[in-house]
This record gives sequence, structure tokens and C-alpha cells, in this order.
Amino acid sequence: MADHSQNGWPVLSSTRLTWFSAAGGRFAAANSDVAFLARYLIDRFDKEVEKIDGRVLDDWSWAARNVRGSSSVISNHASATAWDLNALKHPRGARNTFTRSQISKVHAILARITDGKGHKIFRWGEDYVNATVDGMHFEINASKAQVSRARTVLQQRLEEEEDMKWTDQVKLTATDAKIWGKPYKTGEKVTYGLMVRYPTLARKTQADLRAFAAASAKRDAAMKAQLDTLIAAVGALSSGSAAEVSKAFADGMSAMRAEVDKIDAETSVVDGTGVSDEEIAADVEAAIAEAEAEEAIDLTQAERASA
Repeated sequence: MADHSQNGWPVLSSTRLTWFSAAGGRFAAANSDVAFLARYLIDRFDKEVEKIDGRVLDDWSWAARNVRGSSSVISNHASATAWDLNALKHPRGARNTFTRSQISKVHAILARITDGKGHKIFRWGEDYVNATVDGMHFEINASKAQVSRARTVLQQRLEEEEDMKWTDQVKLTATDAKIWGKPYKTGEKVTYGLMVRYPTLARKTQADLRAFAAASAKRDAAMKAQLDTLIAAVGALSSGSAAEVSKAFADGMSAMRAEVDKIDAETSVVDGTGVSDEEIAADVEAAIAEAEAEEAIDLTQAERASA
């Protein structure tokens, strides 16, 4: 067997492989840079395109062999720079084994893995034009230097995406604005720093507590007024009969209970904002739908960029 595979990478023996885990499986790679990029590709394929079932043994990486049908060209599997995913679902030579949506998602993933100069690191067998279509097959289509740069670029992107900055902004929804109150308006952008300090639900809780405190104060004042009335009524009848005193006391207690019940009914569900739990749930659902729509637009743009 020659020294290099079809893409120019050196052929490796089983003792020189770099092993990595992805999507619950174990795969081989030519080096740690290749392993990093392949893991990213395989994990996203598993999560976004099609589940890779580890119980079905149809996912492969390293194999010391030639390209199928060739007696001289060495397969990129021999250099541990190629991987086959869900081979039974996407056999070599079979077309239309992926949906249009799945194809778009794969292209979006591949478009993310570049050397920072516009060169895509992976080639997909589904895109073959002058060779037999091979939807299961992904391979490195770049030099070691390009792969190394691609790892650096991707790592930086992932770190930037994971790090939320205090200065990053988010738009207030209608419910946010209603709960936050003036001067905040629907659609107004505020920083994550402000959202963390004064999150919407915390603001609602504060308002509800203020409303509860006001209701409690009103209840206490009503009880005191009724007690004062009761004491005065009983005191005025101190020289009366026991029956008259008892009736005055009973009437006073009844009036106090009626007043307290009235206040309790008015504040049985204390809400200082006028926003119901149903409104908040609907608002969250709408925000998720908006985020998904924006993600779909990004996916379409990535697909066009990769075309």
C-alpha cells in the first residue's frame, strides 16, 4: 500500500490513531485537530440531522483499504480522515436517502467548519458529482495546516457563543414591558446585565409583594376600625342586660367578619402587575417561536453561503 490516501494525508497503522468519542460512539482520527473537528461534525449530525444509533454497527472511521472499485487509489479511511455515518440508511450509490431539510442542515454544519479563509474542511459524499454518490461518507478535504487553523477558528467561535456578555442586548416582550412598567416599552432593547439584576419574574414578584402588603395593611385597618366600633358598642351597653351586650358583641363580630371577607375576596389573587400566568406562558411561547424563526433564517443563509 502507498504512503498517502486520496486526500494526501499519510496512511496510518492502527497503533498511530487518535481515538475520540462522539454521539455515543468511538471513532478514529489522524490527529487531535482532526478529532476535534470530526467530533463537532458527528455530534451536530446526531443532534440536528439524524440520530446515530450506537446499537446498529454501521458507523465507521479507520480502515486500511483502497477506494472501493479502485486498485490503486487509497481510501481516506486509511489515513483516518474519513467517517461513515448511518451507512445502512445511506448506502453508497443510493440517492434521495436524505430529505431536503436534512441536506440543508448538513450543509449548514459543514459551512461552519472552515479554515477562516473560506475553505471548507469537510467534503460530503452526498455532494459528489464526478464520483459515485455516498451519503454516509464524510472526509477531510484540506491540508494539515488548514485543519489546524480550522480548529482554532471553531474553538474561538464556540467560546464566543458560550460567553454571554453583560453588554449583549435582548428585546423586551409585551409582557416584560407591562411588568417592568414605565419608562420601558415593548421592543425596547436592554442589556443582559440589566435583565440579570431585574429579571421580569423578579419584578413581578416585587410588585405582587407590594400589592400584598397594601392589601394586608387595608385588612388590618378595617379590622381595627371594626374592633373599635365593637368595643364602643359593648361599652355603651355596659349597664344593659346580658342579652343586649351579647347581641351587640355578636353584631359587631359579624360586621367585622363581613368587612374582612370583602377585603379578602378583593385580594384573593394578589397581582401587582395585571399580568396573569397565562399571559406569561403565551409570551414565553411567542419568544421561543421568534427565536426559532430567526434560527431558520440563519440556517437558510448558511445554506446559500455553502452553495
